[in-house]
Amino acid sequence: MIGAIILGLLAGFIARALMPGKQDMGIILTLLLGLAGSVVGFLIFTELLGIGDNEAFVLGGLVGAILGAMILLFVYERFVANRTHPGPARP
Repeated sequence: MIGAIILGLLAGFIARALMPGKQDMGIILTLLLGLAGSVVGFLIFTELLGIGDNEAFVLGGLVGAILGAMILLFVYERFVANRTHPGPARP
């Protein structure tokens, strides 16, 4: 359980650092992003591509979690953030 929390925090922070722009997220949302990203990365790598081990933690799981979190950040910024934070008002 503690390993999942650490993995989620690391993946969330690294994904946010690699994505351009500023994400307004606190530590809890970053943790949730990383945990959700690890699930997405796990599904992509182990189930779809057949890469990795689903029996034990490996460092490649961190890479998958970061990529999964980046995918989720992209989707969030593309479809959700634009609706909740409208751009500047037009004159």
